[in-house]
Amino acid sequence: DPSNNYYAPAALAWTKAISLNASGATVNMDFESIKNVTTKNSTNSGFDEVGNVNTEYGNYLNGAVHATLPIAVNGAGPLAVSVFTPMGNLIETNSGDPELPEYVMYRSRFRRTVVHLNYAHPLSEEWGFSLGTHIGFQAAADVQTNISLNGATYGSSGAAKSKASPSLGAIISLARRFKEYDTTAYFTFQQEMKSNLTANATGEVNDPASLPLLIEITSMIFYDPYIYRFGMTRSTAAYDLFLSLEYQDWSGYKTPVVRIKNKGGVVQGSNDFEQAQAEGILVPKIGGTYNVNDSFKFLGGFSYRPTPLSGEFSGAGNSIDSDSFITTGGLIYSSKLFGKGIDYSMAAQYHKLKEKTVVKSANEENGSAGSKIGAPGFNVGGTILVGSFGANIAF
Repeated sequence: DPSNNYYAPAALAWTKAISLNASGATVNMDFESIKNVTTKNSTNSGFDEVGNVNTEYGNYLNGAVHATLPIAVNGAGPLAVSVFTPMGNLIETNSGDPELPEYVMYRSRFRRTVVHLNYAHPLSEEWGFSLGTHIGFQAAADVQTNISLNGATYGSSGAAKSKASPSLGAIISLARRFKEYDTTAYFTFQQEMKSNLTANATGEVNDPASLPLLIEITSMIFYDPYIYRFGMTRSTAAYDLFLSLEYQDWSGYKTPVVRIKNKGGVVQGSNDFEQAQAEGILVPKIGGTYNVNDSFKFLGGFSYRPTPLSGEFSGAGNSIDSDSFITTGGLIYSSKLFGKGIDYSMAAQYHKLKEKTVVKSANEENGSAGSKIGAPGFNVGGTILVGSFGANIAF
């Protein structure tokens, strides 16, 4: 199955056929509503305001294609590629609200195109090795402006330039086959990936005197952690069993909030009260298929993903997340297409976020008397439902 290119690319080292796997998924997110909390105080406004927070992030469609292409050289392994993309867009970014409670792991983290490229090579009948990369991007923009306010005798003007460049993260994988036990064990390392946006704005504001504008805007739009994945598969005539344990190092993570820095002009920079801390997590997964007959298989699985964000979210800042319990079930139907074996699959995945209550601590974010944004508190939790359909064929 070429989708091994994502989890265990070294397991493809012995593949000798051109194979293709394509799938589509729809994702529905339903988070706990947040109502009657402080939405404005002296840190972001001249007055206090109580209101509701929008936790409806909308549904989206996602597609994935995996392919293997064996190299026509004796003893060489295949090239493999995996492409994940939101349908209708290459990238959809959304930094979310800078102050209100925000599920930072879900707003737009998966709404982007991700590419994995690997070359897998058989070292022997038992050992396989792969080396590859996953691709991110860095975006930069420069804007020059001449802003005229109402009452001026001339209009505003500006000029802008931007560029986006790819960045690469290493993927290394090793696989060991134990043919006597119908088992393959593997290890995969994936380097972290930071996709940053940086923009510089310069110019002046005429009010009517000329006031200099010189700011830098930054945001870590997407982040993928270091991943160390250990796993094994066991295949028999009756069933397949899949086990894995991931260690994800999130120490380099920053929330996607936009940060504004004054570099010498009249614009005041961001408060940046929040100091979100992320840490390493262990993600266990178990799955399997049961072969009903030559045509049908049932599949199922379970995994647990603790949140990498530490703390109880009671202090300054409103980036929130919670542990997630994930259950999967589905069906695989095997048939022939133009004489080639093809597997059709359909599955549903249910994520349940652990419920927790956030109680905001006393005083505003800057320490002055009053209520923090999000006070007095709110509940964190919700569900995510994913439905998918796919097909796998080897030529």
